[in-house]
Amino acid sequence: MTSPMTAAQLKLIFKDADTAYLTEVADELNRDPAAYGLDTAQRRAHFFAQVRQECGTELKPVSENLNYKPEVLLSKFSYYKGKEAEAKQDGYFRNPATGKIERKAALETIANKIYSVPSLGLGNGNPASGDGWRFRGRGFIQVTGRSNYTVVTQQCKKLYPAMDVDFVANPDLLAATPGAERSAVGFWTLNKLHLLADRGATDADVDRITAVVNKNTDSYADRRANFVIAFNAFK
Repeated sequence: MTSPMTAAQLKLIFKDADTAYLTEVADELNRDPAAYGLDTAQRRAHFFAQVRQECGTELKPVSENLNYKPEVLLSKFSYYKGKEAEAKQDGYFRNPATGKIERKAALETIANKIYSVPSLGLGNGNPASGDGWRFRGRGFIQVTGRSNYTVVTQQCKKLYPAMDVDFVANPDLLAATPGAERSAVGFWTLNKLHLLADRGATDADVDRITAVVNKNTDSYADRRANFVIAFNAFK
């Protein structure tokens, strides 16, 4: 059986995180590693490869950053396709002469629009519902959308029977301990990513998991690099 994970191991992955905080994270995830799909070094390496990309080297389970310029909105999100005026209105404006941002992005508006597209399967209402902002990405694995918040809540109630938490009713719980860890574990096990992790340690194996976490991300290469760091930390 794999030994309990340690703050020292996590520090190798999250170099800018506080050691006391990493101890809290390790303690939380060491409660029942087998149930969480984190009971082997390889499973842990795959898990934290994704978490490092989602939260950075400080391991901050912050809410999703939606601070985009118009050009990115047009190229990245289907809602804005062909809506140049709307993208220009919602995105931030940086003065090309001074380099300073003179108009901030309309973060809440952007979230409500981009995550209202039915084809994404997020279960959100239209932009006026506010679901996009309410259920924006949060947690160690950025759970996004009403549907995902719902199923992750259900999965967490199975994994943590004593936890009386409803992430749909209280979305901000995903952005703080222990909700950040538990929501990630819920997503991880619900999607059987621990079983995908068992398939190997190649780039293709990392990509396979990334495709479940965030299929359309441009960070596949970064997550592969994260895996190498995490794999070395746990070997």
